[in-house]
Amino acid sequence: MNTLIVNPNPVFDRTINVVELIPGAVIRTLAVELTAGGKGINVARVLRALGRPARMLLPIGADDRGRYESLLTSEGAEFTSVEVPGGVRTASIYLEERSSRVTVVNDAGSEMAMTDWQRVRGAVRGMIAEGDLVLCMGSFPPGLPMSALGDLIDDVHDAGASILVDSAPQWLAACLAHRPDIITPNLDEAEAALEAEAAHVMDAGDAAPETARPRAEHAALALCAQGAGRALVTAGAAGVAMAHATEVTWIPAYPVNAVSTVGAGDSFVAGLAFELAQAHGSAAMVDWLQAVRVGVAAAAASCELVRAGGAKADRIRAILADLEGAEPARQVVGSGAV
Repeated sequence: MNTLIVNPNPVFDRTINVVELIPGAVIRTLAVELTAGGKGINVARVLRALGRPARMLLPIGADDRGRYESLLTSEGAEFTSVEVPGGVRTASIYLEERSSRVTVVNDAGSEMAMTDWQRVRGAVRGMIAEGDLVLCMGSFPPGLPMSALGDLIDDVHDAGASILVDSAPQWLAACLAHRPDIITPNLDEAEAALEAEAAHVMDAGDAAPETARPRAEHAALALCAQGAGRALVTAGAAGVAMAHATEVTWIPAYPVNAVSTVGAGDSFVAGLAFELAQAHGSAAMVDWLQAVRVGVAAAAASCELVRAGGAKADRIRAILADLEGAEPARQVVGSGAV
């Protein structure tokens, strides 16, 4: 089984260290780092660290293509690019020295025409085969109708492949009728998707631990009822709710001293995809509990580092060893009408 990562709206990650972020003030930076970013790029980093590199398919704006591809090449990424008009958007990641708080501001990006999206879809169809796994990661460029994601899901299924979707809430809601095989929203995104809302602030990290679990379990079951084959709702430091049909399983998170939680969800997807690849395209062969444990270990290791997707294989394996020695996750049978 091959894994293909589709990142429809790549980004430059501009990581900015400051003493303190004060609204309305003029602030001098301590350090700035520019890297290729996007949810799919973060997933690819973790998979490379684990020794199972995956190819990426990226529509890259012509104005910034040379610079963006140079950053990808410098870190050993494997990718195929589709040149589209415009530039590559920027995410500003502010790291505060005084409080260790992290704030991320994402640009929307350049508009994409449907003709350009059709070229991206054609490239995907040419790169997948029966039994493959496609990871569709991140937001979509402005200008595309929400049917664009559903069309991609249909293409993947027509090829006999499976698809994991991690996208913005309104896009996730719109694609459920196309029955994505796996979805991996965080708790805020999952609840917004169930309301079919556009979301401008996501993953604020303020869910109380005692309420995060029931909320995540409820959301995961509801997303399956609306069409997801399997829904994994991440709830930060609390854990992950995994639902399939009317059954939901809760897997606690692994506690770490977090430096930055940026990209933790992407690292979770990478750990999950790493384990799914062991099943060689057969859903019946997947040990889903183990797959989620690998995802939890990758997410925890990611939180100990600043760079999104920067988790190291040795640390992931050490955390996984601790998780495998823990008590099995409790399973709850819920109603499909949630």
